[in-house]
Amino acid sequence: MVAMTKTSLVVCVEDDEPVRDALRGLLRASGINAASFASAEEFLDSDELQTATCLVTDIQLGGISGLDLLDRLAGMSVVIPSILITAHSDVAVGERARSSGAMKVFLKPVSPSELLQAIRTALANAS
Repeated sequence: MVAMTKTSLVVCVEDDEPVRDALRGLLRASGINAASFASAEEFLDSDELQTATCLVTDIQLGGISGLDLLDRLAGMSVVIPSILITAHSDVAVGERARSSGAMKVFLKPVSPSELLQAIRTALANAS
């Protein structure tokens, strides 16, 4: 198991409230400090933008998409290991996600154990 520092913070950006709550609950039950946001805009306006050590976001969001969020972060020189989740399998979207810096893309429904492993890998690489 990867040791988390007190400064580790996983941010979940998901516009579907039950999914967002489930993600946050999974992370907290696993001992991982988590914050969640209903939109990319909400996250971009938050203090957590500067403290996030991993980002988990849906690709399909109302407003700014998860892919556009990664592009905006890159444009701001903000580097956060990112994991994307999508309900639609599309090779072009997967390629764009990886070219935008996503370390992993998961198809919904996401296996909790696989997601946690990817998050732990991201946190280990961020420290």
